[in-house]
Amino acid sequence: MQGREFNQWFSKDLIAKESFMKKVIICAEASALHLKKAIVDFLSGEGYDFTDATSRDDISYIEAGSIIGESISNGEYSFGIVMCGSGMGVHLVANRYSGVYCGLCESLHTAKMARTITNCNVLALGGNIVAHDLACRMVKVFLDTDFGETFPEETVPALKNMFEEMDAVDRKTHGAAEG
Repeated sequence: MQGREFNQWFSKDLIAKESFMKKVIICAEASALHLKKAIVDFLSGEGYDFTDATSRDDISYIEAGSIIGESISNGEYSFGIVMCGSGMGVHLVANRYSGVYCGLCESLHTAKMARTITNCNVLALGGNIVAHDLACRMVKVFLDTDFGETFPEETVPALKNMFEEMDAVDRKTHGAAEG
């Protein structure tokens, strides 16, 4: 491998290793338990550090979104995966929590862009929308992608600035003091 080629390989290798250090919490509403099981099996097989917070089979989308939202907002976990039938309900609830940036995704591209462009820390999936295999690949892409990844180096500061603006809106709407 030559200079830049080696650096790209080395960086991707480090990113993949760093993804295993990220604490992940997962929770699903009743209609998405089948998808959660597939994702839990996938995460276990890949060696991710995760917690399954689904305490029972009849959890509502409000409870699932709240469990994830609160766990991310209080800093206990760095990433969350949350599911209901369409993904929409848990997405709306999780985003009510300060510091939570939940992206509802239905493709590999949207899962990657949720991390790359908007620095989402929660992935919402629809158990009645996304097939198991695709969902597992989306989870991997989401967890293994860094903010600003794939963008030219000169573009990353603008993305970070947009995220800081979004964070300021979060602080304003949630009544937190400027940090």
